[in-house]
Amino acid sequence: MSTYNGDKYLKNQILSLQQQTHKKWRLLIRDDGSTDRTTEIITYFCQNDERIERVEDDLGNLGVAKSFFQLLQCSTADYVIFCDQDDIWLEKKLEFLLKAAKEHLGTEVPSLVYCDGYAYSNENGTILSNSISHLHADNLQEFLFFNSGYQGCSILFNKKLATMAKQYDKEFYMHDDIVSLIGHTFGKVYFLAVPLMLYRQHECNVTGKAQLKKWDALYRFFRRDAFVLSKEHYAEKKEFFSCYRQQMAQKERVLFEAYLQFPTLPLFKRFVLIFHHGFSLGGMKLPLWIKTLIRRPIG
Repeated sequence: MSTYNGDKYLKNQILSLQQQTHKKWRLLIRDDGSTDRTTEIITYFCQNDERIERVEDDLGNLGVAKSFFQLLQCSTADYVIFCDQDDIWLEKKLEFLLKAAKEHLGTEVPSLVYCDGYAYSNENGTILSNSISHLHADNLQEFLFFNSGYQGCSILFNKKLATMAKQYDKEFYMHDDIVSLIGHTFGKVYFLAVPLMLYRQHECNVTGKAQLKKWDALYRFFRRDAFVLSKEHYAEKKEFFSCYRQQMAQKERVLFEAYLQFPTLPLFKRFVLIFHHGFSLGGMKLPLWIKTLIRRPIG
């Protein structure tokens, strides 16, 4: 868990971990320079639960992504989860994710399982949505054009994947992007279609967005000043390819090369590239075709 000025929510999140039906876990916490009471709360829980340990260093404020990756270097566990400071885990989250990982993934290759969650309003305590996970990919072709990874707090990944992620020494946009990419490039990914957490929506969320009205979502999709690829995620995938290229199988290497070529091509050749390599958005080809037709390739 990486924390930063989370004293309003941290206690309830840690209490939800302590209520898990699966009891054999360890929580590593790194504070990223909080100026509120966050560190006091961390100290209290460390003193009262031997499973909770604070990781201290002199690196200062790294930002959420690099702070989580710094924590990953300290993990020796067979399975790892990135725990946000401001959510609430339902009591069977660990139990169900571990069971799914053991039944569907194994330990031989870098693999992850991710679950769904409820979007939860901080202001009035109501459920905004019964799902926070709307796009799911079965392979790299279906995943590369996502402008995100899976929600880090929903992912449980095995030691093989953690070991591979520790090798990553390039720039990156979000920590969960890298973990998601490793899973789809080198191993297995499984979606557990069960909501196992309350994903809090409030003014301090770093990545969370309140539920959009249907018409607003449609308007955003068809805006002509929008883009197919975000420049941040494109740059991140370029760095990822640079880091792991030599370890990739030929098929995955070709897919990355095609993806990276996409924004440099004229419109007709972009369509040819999508069709030839079978790219889609979570198995849905039409949305990617429409985005390619009406949007700038990158922005």
